[in-house]
Amino acid sequence: MRTLFMKFNFLSLILLLVCSLFSCKDDKDETGVNEAFIGGEIVNPNSNYIVFKKADVPLDTVFLNSENRFSYKLSNFEPGFFGFFDGREYQNILVEPNDNLLLRLNTIDFDESLVFTGKGARENNFLMELYLKNEKDDENILGLGQKDAEEFDSIFRESRDLKLKKLEKLKAKYNTSPFFNEIAEKSINYEYYAHKELYPLANYKISELDAFNSLPEDFYDYRENIDYNDEDLKDYSPYVSFLRFHFNNIALQKHFSHSKDSEYNKLDLHYNLDKLELIDKYVSNEDIKNNLLKFVISQFITFSKNTEHYDAILESFKNKSTNLEDIKVSTQFINSYKRLKPGNRLPQITLLDNKDKEINLNELIKKPTVVYFWSKKNKNHLIYSHKRVKELNVKYPEFNFIAINVDSISYKEQVRILKRNEVRINNEYRFKSPKQSKLTLSVKPIQKVFILNKNGEIVNAKANMFGIVFEQELLGVLNQ
Repeated sequence: MRTLFMKFNFLSLILLLVCSLFSCKDDKDETGVNEAFIGGEIVNPNSNYIVFKKADVPLDTVFLNSENRFSYKLSNFEPGFFGFFDGREYQNILVEPNDNLLLRLNTIDFDESLVFTGKGARENNFLMELYLKNEKDDENILGLGQKDAEEFDSIFRESRDLKLKKLEKLKAKYNTSPFFNEIAEKSINYEYYAHKELYPLANYKISELDAFNSLPEDFYDYRENIDYNDEDLKDYSPYVSFLRFHFNNIALQKHFSHSKDSEYNKLDLHYNLDKLELIDKYVSNEDIKNNLLKFVISQFITFSKNTEHYDAILESFKNKSTNLEDIKVSTQFINSYKRLKPGNRLPQITLLDNKDKEINLNELIKKPTVVYFWSKKNKNHLIYSHKRVKELNVKYPEFNFIAINVDSISYKEQVRILKRNEVRINNEYRFKSPKQSKLTLSVKPIQKVFILNKNGEIVNAKANMFGIVFEQELLGVLNQ
């Protein structure tokens, strides 16, 4: 960590300048106007801009200068979490009045390299350290799932207690703000609670129903004190993740109580309806409730192939969400997926080839076909999907593999992006009308893949070329 801070000598000079410009103070400005400054350097940037967000709503797009540095000023804001997006990855920053934060990160190791200096840095570095430690704890949970509930709990409780001790030392040494102290303590506790919520699903030795039945009576005592409407934490991942896991869990318990099921099926219609009902019952904050409801229906319609269940889940969602845009988008996606069920042909979609000639997607399907998508905004997927198709093309020459770019770009730019990322250029097309075409084909997430048989009929509209069953699906098409 010290070596990373040594790299900030040049930024320290900037910080002094910033402080003089904005009259750095330890207390709130006497005028009552909240101000804060965020600046820094992005090494190996994914784009030439940074998008700052609040509650997932874009505030500003800030462009990098020739040295990949940026600066941004906040005024008249409520303290809390602000997000920044570099074109590929997203992270939170805690900002309080009169903070002067400078950050440095290398996109090759995005989270691991992110370090702050300046006023507000101690708090954000502590939260970042928590974030990375939580990731390691998450990786360990499946390996600990076979332990009994008491031993499982003791391991994560010990981790929680160590984090709380570090927080107490930070508070005592630097007199951190009450706002930060409360947020950090809640974050630590909610991460611990999230692991406990996951225990019945991580225990692969017995069914989920048996796992619930074997829990100590006090295992979920903390549930009595859950704040389902924490305005300060509504945009913070440990809290949001906890709520998702929690509602998954209590919905499953409810589902077991009125069904004959004993094992977890995340795509069961009645289980998901139970989840929507419980979110509606316990959460009153509109932002938190709407985001949780949207996550449930998005997961269901993205992964469920049972189109007969879509209307029921949509009707329940519409009765509970107050976000009209979420309702509109969910309705559009469900209508699209209904048209894309197995046995149907693809809708009429116009593509552009390497000569800007228009061609209908269905005209390209003359044998078993895989259609995949990519975007310049997702560099990792762009590279890995093309490399994966290169492998598959050798193993399954009977298939035609069609790549479609979803951005509004020229063929010249399309080729430039592919060459820059050192991937093979083969069978590449782009949408003539990207926005409408993405909606018609429900290209969300970008990783989704279509598998079509030789007659151009949909076999799977939600395939995953990196999944363990993908090649089995391809073989199934060839054996038809």
